[in-house]
Amino acid sequence: MTHDPHAAERQRYRAALAGLPAIPRIVFLLHSLDCLNYEQIAFRIGEDVGAVERHFATALKHLVREIDGPFP
Repeated sequence: MTHDPHAAERQRYRAALAGLPAIPRIVFLLHSLDCLNYEQIAFRIGEDVGAVERHFATALKHLVREIDGPFP
């Protein structure tokens, strides 16, 4: 069995993603993994671009707080 030096980091990331509300999580994943822009995401989820931007910002703040700790 080999040791994975990044296993704990990946687990923190997964837990942080799981802790997101559904829409911000979907927006984050569509943008980050599927490389969709905000307009494409807005079309897919039926919301305006401003809402997508807010969902993405919510997701980023949550992930940073959960992975790196609170903002100063």
